[in-house]
Amino acid sequence: MHYLMLITLAMEPGETSQDARDRTYGLLADDPSFCGEGGRFGSPIGDWFVIGGRWSGYLRKTLMTFMGSPYRTALEERFPKLTGWYTHSDVAPHREALDALWREFGGTGPSPYNRNAYAEFGYDDDALAVDRAIYDTFLERYRGKADCDDGSGRFADLDGDEVSESFIGRKWLVVVDYHN
Repeated sequence: MHYLMLITLAMEPGETSQDARDRTYGLLADDPSFCGEGGRFGSPIGDWFVIGGRWSGYLRKTLMTFMGSPYRTALEERFPKLTGWYTHSDVAPHREALDALWREFGGTGPSPYNRNAYAEFGYDDDALAVDRAIYDTFLERYRGKADCDDGSGRFADLDGDEVSESFIGRKWLVVVDYHN
């Protein structure tokens, strides 16, 4: 089964999204309690992971939907079949139009519908600098915690810091898809 994990880590001077995703991947790959021989209780959390994966584009898409629903409304109007259960063959004839719609509403790179879910290091928007909107939308519920599994997803700060508003402007938020 695939699971969503949100990771935060401190921004390094001059670091880009690619740098943050590479660093996150390396830190998780080197952590035996995540996808290794096991941790404190003998078994790792997962057996495989990628940055983004099935949740690639999740951060930007959620922000676009959360901050009002013009993107979702346009998606439903133009591609009603894709707003519920769909197959890759349902997407294929609309690839370019989906990318254009995504960019029209502020997305970068390919639409989440057109991404490779197995790309190890994900896409640019799979690591975003924490700002007020990102903090309020994704991190506020973890306030005071450095690691948490709340049933809807797992969260961990790789620096061991407890979530607070101090994350704004100094941390990355990275999406991880892991399998267990």
